[in-house]
Amino acid sequence: MIENEQSVSQQENVNDSTDYIEALKEMKQNSVDRAAYDKLRSENKQLLDALVNGKEIEVKKEEPVDINQLRKDLFNRDKQMSNLDYVSSALKLRNALIEKGERDPFLPYGDKVDLKAEHYEKAEEVATVLQECVDFADGDSGIFTAELQRRTKDSMPFRRK
Repeated sequence: MIENEQSVSQQENVNDSTDYIEALKEMKQNSVDRAAYDKLRSENKQLLDALVNGKEIEVKKEEPVDINQLRKDLFNRDKQMSNLDYVSSALKLRNALIEKGERDPFLPYGDKVDLKAEHYEKAEEVATVLQECVDFADGDSGIFTAELQRRTKDSMPFRRK
């Protein structure tokens, strides 16, 4: 009788911990980074102050991206780039191409490829993870590589029989 009570108790603990882990995952997915929230709040306060007081706000203008130069840098075998520099350039190229109305380079390509919604979702997911790793690294290529390896699931290639 005691063994039966212990197994029921252990099952309840496992279920409780699973629910707790799921709740944490959901909370993490639905929450915003505190630093990003504070930055946005500060910018909104500046905008409101400017609107109320009739001041002008200095807007940073982004430099236009030279798509051809990015391609030369990325696809030049002789140019030495760190992992961080390469991925940053690839993300800039992707964003510039999409903004220009061209095809997303992160999508599969080929004659037999039939693009589906899941391909677009996966391409966006890859870009998001890469951008998060770039942001996390804060300019340090070693940290970028470590974070990318931490977040990447390595799958073994299929072997031919």
